[in-house]
Amino acid sequence: MNDEKHGFHLTGDWTENSDGDGTLTFDWGGTLDYGVPISSGGKAGRSNPEEMLIAAVASCYSITLALLVEKRRLIPAPRIEIEADGAMIRNPDRTLKFTAITLKPKIYASDFDAATQEKIVELAHKAEEYCVISNALRGNVEITVSPEII
Repeated sequence: MNDEKHGFHLTGDWTENSDGDGTLTFDWGGTLDYGVPISSGGKAGRSNPEEMLIAAVASCYSITLALLVEKRRLIPAPRIEIEADGAMIRNPDRTLKFTAITLKPKIYASDFDAATQEKIVELAHKAEEYCVISNALRGNVEITVSPEII
């Protein structure tokens, strides 16, 4: 059994009612303002938990893909652009639930052959399997990857 453990910490502050304002403060000193999504009547200029979940998946995926490409030494320093979409439904009991997140990475590379391109596409799918955030959601949210090599 592996005893390796990692911990992460942040603090949060919420003011007022459901239409109030929240701020997350990270141990490294950065902050993130959050609140109710605009689509639900929230204020502009801040994030919301739904976006943060999609952002967590997209950022974890990008880092994981870059690590896999680097370890395989397929291409030097890949540039990855990512587009991510999330889908939610309202359950019969009126609660909301994420059902799917779609990742559309564009991997920029030059001077590679068809075999290398195939390996990059394979790693683009494998990155989702290794991403710690995807693993946390697996079984609850369907995550699909549609890579494009440029």
